[in-house]
Amino acid sequence: RHRAEGSPFLISERGTGRTCKMKAPLRKIQLENIPVHPEMTKEDIAALFKLFDADENTRSAILIDLYFNTLAYATKSGFNTEKSSTWLAIVKAVHEKATGELQTIGNSFEFFKLLMLQSSVHRPPYSLGIFTYAEMKDLTEYMLSTYFRHYKLYQYAFTKLVRMDVKLASPVLETAPTPFELLGVAFPDSEWAEKQAEIRAKIEEERRKAEEEAAAKEEAEREARIKAEYDAAIPEEVSTRVSEALAQSMKEMKEQLEARFKEQEEALLAKIAELEAK
Repeated sequence: RHRAEGSPFLISERGTGRTCKMKAPLRKIQLENIPVHPEMTKEDIAALFKLFDADENTRSAILIDLYFNTLAYATKSGFNTEKSSTWLAIVKAVHEKATGELQTIGNSFEFFKLLMLQSSVHRPPYSLGIFTYAEMKDLTEYMLSTYFRHYKLYQYAFTKLVRMDVKLASPVLETAPTPFELLGVAFPDSEWAEKQAEIRAKIEEERRKAEEEAAAKEEAEREARIKAEYDAAIPEEVSTRVSEALAQSMKEMKEQLEARFKEQEEALLAKIAELEAK
């Protein structure tokens, strides 16, 4: 018996031409058996993995491109169906573990190397020699230059968005209630009522004063505003003439006062001289 070319799950009996199914070989990490063919299009991949929302879902579109490019490289490398299926299963397993468990790039690459080793070293039942050493090296270089080169972008695209709404609230400060007076210093009802009346009168007086001050301030502001509007409404020529008239009037008043003071001074000096003559 030998394994039929192109499928890891078929064996044939030499000389009889008969083939029969066998179970997938037991591996350290089981890989998915993905049915592929060399001429798969993006539409075939979308149907295979049920990614029908690629037009609206960016993640589905990214997965289709990832799987399509993976198979395209397998076809370019001349892989048969068995190698292409295994290669796609490895890439799919690495991507799902990396995005599902949010692995670091180092841990993800270690997982990829483990899958490649168990698919390149023939040690049944835990590993199968599907790829040659040269193919394993070539596929590792391909993953390093494509998937792991853009590893953070894949993580960003497939990490679930966590939205946190933060609202700032003012702290609530509660005032401790005033303790009751001891019975030894308590007031009779009549005295208590008088004290409450005094408190209410004081509060009312303070309120009245505050209202009066506010009214006086408002009146002062109103008068200042009216004066400013009045001054602004007077023409400059009128203001100049008024200023000149006031200056002339003040000059005349000053001269009159000086003349009156001089007459009084002369009368006073005359009286003093008259008294000295006697």
